[in-house]
Amino acid sequence: MSENEDYIKKIIQKTGLSKKEIQSKMEEKKEDLKGLISDEGALFIVAKELGVDIQEMNATQNNKVEIKISDISINMQNITLAGRIKETYPTNSFTRKDGTTGFVGSFLLHDPTGDIRIVLWDDATKIIENDYFQKNELVKVINCYAKVGRDNNIEVHVGRNSKVILSPEDVDYKEYPKIKDEVIPINKINLNLRSISISGQIMQIYDSREFNRNNGEIGRVQSILMRDKTGSCRVTFWNQDVEKIEGYSETDYITITSLYPRQNKMDPQRIDLHFGNNSQIKKAKKIEQEMKELEKKVFKIKELQKHQGPANFLGEIIEMENLREVQLKSGEKVSILSIVVSDETEAIRVTFWRDNAEKYVELLNVGDSVSIKKALVKYNSFSSKNEATFLNSSQLETVDIEIKNIKSIDEFKSNQQKATTAFSGNYNKISDIKSAGIFEIKGKIVKEISDRNVTIYDACPSCSKKPANCQCEEKEDPIPKIILNLTIDDESGTIRVVFGGNKAEQLLGINTSDLKTLSETSQYENTIQKISENLNLKELVIKGRSRFSDFSEKFELSAIDFKSVDPQEEIEKILEEIGN
Repeated sequence: MSENEDYIKKIIQKTGLSKKEIQSKMEEKKEDLKGLISDEGALFIVAKELGVDIQEMNATQNNKVEIKISDISINMQNITLAGRIKETYPTNSFTRKDGTTGFVGSFLLHDPTGDIRIVLWDDATKIIENDYFQKNELVKVINCYAKVGRDNNIEVHVGRNSKVILSPEDVDYKEYPKIKDEVIPINKINLNLRSISISGQIMQIYDSREFNRNNGEIGRVQSILMRDKTGSCRVTFWNQDVEKIEGYSETDYITITSLYPRQNKMDPQRIDLHFGNNSQIKKAKKIEQEMKELEKKVFKIKELQKHQGPANFLGEIIEMENLREVQLKSGEKVSILSIVVSDETEAIRVTFWRDNAEKYVELLNVGDSVSIKKALVKYNSFSSKNEATFLNSSQLETVDIEIKNIKSIDEFKSNQQKATTAFSGNYNKISDIKSAGIFEIKGKIVKEISDRNVTIYDACPSCSKKPANCQCEEKEDPIPKIILNLTIDDESGTIRVVFGGNKAEQLLGINTSDLKTLSETSQYENTIQKISENLNLKELVIKGRSRFSDFSEKFELSAIDFKSVDPQEEIEKILEEIGN
């Protein structure tokens, strides 16, 4: 520790802590990070957390204090890092406000604790052009700073007083093993991985489409759906990279390296992969053998609730909806067909899209026994169960089999209802609701209720849509429908919760027809005020589906069910938790 004495003295002067207290904090930091940092790294982080300016410390010593990538936090200054070059990205030029030309380039740095993008500006970008600046070369960056990039990930920026040293002499190369392009299972994909390699089978190739780029040029985009034995994911190719998949077909087995992950904007629970400058694609024989073993298995339908990815199963069609047309968020109108297939263990919903929907609506009937192969099984947040999607690469044939003790459609619907309406007692914090899905919260109604919180409208009794938007074949006389929105607070945060139909009526204590009648009289305002007084600070348990609101730019809940908080039930729950 002798070489760190000057640092410790500075911290003592600035904070008044004792040497023993500082060393204790260093040991705690090293333990938290599971031994991934040195004494110097721990001291650096402790100093930052205590608000001690590293610039006041000896500059030559400062250059020796290396931290690991996992140690870096937002707005950290005077960073010194070492690691292997994992990927390099093209240098781009731009025009500054004063009319001069600037340059920006970057590369991905890897150490045993993770990856981080290093951003270089102007003259510093020239090092990327060095012939030796290649993948797996060791690099050291000195006196840099951290900030959040455009993709919301932390980046390290090289400033005017920073240095980038290629093949540094004062680094132990054994601490930085060479990088291998390791293929990871699809179910292990996460946003913390900055570069991802996967192997699997192409399940579906989507049509390419054109779009207008910000610079006025026409861009191209095309996606494929890939699967391995753990799950499935979408891989997207942009512009000239679309040509990279022209030689491949559905059912081909491939490996793609150096993909980068992005959260899907439509579904925050889904992570998509994107083909980048360093990505490569090739045929994969090894994964082909593994996948063919999986393809032989035929699942019982109940087993599908514990399985994600492609699957084969047998069953009898117990329900078949009418073919209908839906409009996607892109504006495209497509056909959709939904059936329920059951065996003696359970039932599952299977959805067909586009041409497959129009094809199988003519071929299938309730009561048919079918064999379905290579359907994609995944979790549906709205039904709270796994469901299957029939893809272009999927197969279906009618078979002559008899299934004894088959689960009925009533049992299926009962199970669906139980999955969404039963209260678990495991409450989610409102502050943790950051994705689509089913959540259960406990909180109080806050904010006064006014007529702005209550909407009454005429709607079709079958589809609940306004008459102008109703697409039902048989038009019925409209009936009044109600929507109530409230603000719920659980001390971790607040969230807007929408109650519709009978749930709104139950909470308000009045039916929609009566409330509509009152809305046309002078008594309406007094009625709403009394309701507000009765519900003010009322504590509820609410189970609902979350969705992101483009208007409020926050997640909201649509109530599936609710109940008033039972004090005795809550006491028993607390006592049970204490007992465990």
